[in-house]
Amino acid sequence: MTTFLAFAALLLLAPANHAMAFENFISRNGSTLLDGNKPFRFVSVNIPNYFILEDRAGEVGEKWHRVTAFEQRDAARAVRRMGGQVFRSYTFSVEGGKNLAGDLAHIYADASGQIRYNEELFRDMDRGLAIAEAEGIRVIIPLVDNWAWFGGYAEWAALSGTGDFWNDTKAKSDFKQFVSWLMNRKNTITGIVYKDDPTIMAWELGNEIDKASPGWISEMAAHIKNHDANHLLIDGGHKSTPAVSLQDENIDVVTTHYTDREFTVFAEQAAKVGKAYFYGEFNPSEKSNVSDIIQRTIDSDAAGCLAWSLRFRTERGGFYYHNDFNGASDSLHYPGFPSTKPAEEAAIIRTMREGAFAIQGLPVPPEAVPEAPILLAIQSPIAISWQGSSGALSYDIQRKQKNSETWKTVATNISDAIPTIHHGEPVAKLPLFSDRPSAGVWHYRVIARNRGGSSTPSNSVEVTTTE
Repeated sequence: MTTFLAFAALLLLAPANHAMAFENFISRNGSTLLDGNKPFRFVSVNIPNYFILEDRAGEVGEKWHRVTAFEQRDAARAVRRMGGQVFRSYTFSVEGGKNLAGDLAHIYADASGQIRYNEELFRDMDRGLAIAEAEGIRVIIPLVDNWAWFGGYAEWAALSGTGDFWNDTKAKSDFKQFVSWLMNRKNTITGIVYKDDPTIMAWELGNEIDKASPGWISEMAAHIKNHDANHLLIDGGHKSTPAVSLQDENIDVVTTHYTDREFTVFAEQAAKVGKAYFYGEFNPSEKSNVSDIIQRTIDSDAAGCLAWSLRFRTERGGFYYHNDFNGASDSLHYPGFPSTKPAEEAAIIRTMREGAFAIQGLPVPPEAVPEAPILLAIQSPIAISWQGSSGALSYDIQRKQKNSETWKTVATNISDAIPTIHHGEPVAKLPLFSDRPSAGVWHYRVIARNRGGSSTPSNSVEVTTTE
């Protein structure tokens, strides 16, 4: 945990008059979401690890760990490149969660039993919101989970000393205190209070909280709206839409997950009572299914749809991977690679990108040239890795002797999206490249490529070989 003095010092560094990238909060007129007076519709993704990570970066390192600025930026840039406009994060980690390691909980109890909020992890959230804003991307943020992976309602209840999160007076009071604290938190990077930040598209009461009582939904919805009149509020539905979500005036948007056959029916149902709807999670494993869902979204009353889930690059090189549905690495990685699952990943992401612009009534732009990658320190040429570039499909590796001005390309079409299996789980296969030059002092650099062209070269890194 950080000290109060360190926190205060960081606050002093925040800009006094931060100029926001967004002119408007996303608002609602009946069943239509609006950005100003323009309809706001989207095809995009969930990014569950944007504020905290549950996957190993490679064979070295912990499974649960903090996310870095590079990783958040790669994620936000992937959404921007695919035309997504918005993504949905996951909920906050709660002490006692099934997969949590160490002290990586946003919400925990101190030695005296008082509920506390992990300042370091919330600074990671501050940074993530600042990066999303800089990339022109909005974020949907659920507040509590139905499941125990990150720590959900049951773990929250345990911190409050009860087994009934939805009805116990103290549990509800503790959760309200957290919500009030969150809405009034000042971002340590931008200086903007969360409730005043249009980067946040909407708050979501929770993730798949189908066990929530109607009374809890109404009570929390009123509490949130009382503290934050700027943001939309989503109900947090799963397989159906609770009647209270359609009736309560404080609920702006309803949502369902994995209801492929009837999601347009839920959208129509919401529209009839003047509520907005979006399809919050769907399985993007098959291109034909993705095409169907996107086209039905465009043709329906739904504001948008979000695939589960996008995993981004690691700071150490390569990508994060996750077993989402089929017991294999079937998460998505932008811009899509033949070495990862699902097998149609490149075609799936291309279809999503086309849909993301089509739902906005825009032509699909050509893929922009990737920015220069960042070559990491090299101890030996047999282990070369780099931080990849958003949108990059492959890389060229170049080297030259120390006093030479001529770079030689020693490898082309090198991928940073090849997983390996470690303890039964997919992780980045590192190093990304191995070279065996003769003895001497060598410089290396990397160039990223995609369909749009080649990046400028990366930084140059020197290494001395003796064999």
